[in-house]
Amino acid sequence: MNFKLLAWIVLPVAGLIVAGVLVSWLIGALFSAVSWVLGLAFYLVLGAVAVGVVMWGWSKVRGKVAGAPRRKELP
Repeated sequence: MNFKLLAWIVLPVAGLIVAGVLVSWLIGALFSAVSWVLGLAFYLVLGAVAVGVVMWGWSKVRGKVAGAPRRKELP
C-alpha cells in the first residue's frame, strides 16, 4: 500500500475537518458575544426609556400638584 498517497488524501481532509470545527467554534463564540452585547444594549435603552418616562411623569404630576399654569406666557 502506498502510504504517501494515503497521506496526501487523508491529511487534507482531516485538515479541512479541523478547520471547519475551529471556524464553527469561532462563529459560535462571536455570535454569543454579539448577542450578549446586544442584550446589554437593549437593557440599557430600556432603562433609559423607563427613567425618561418617570422623569416626564414626575414633572407633570409636580406641576399639577403645585398649581402651575398649563401654558407658560410668552414674554
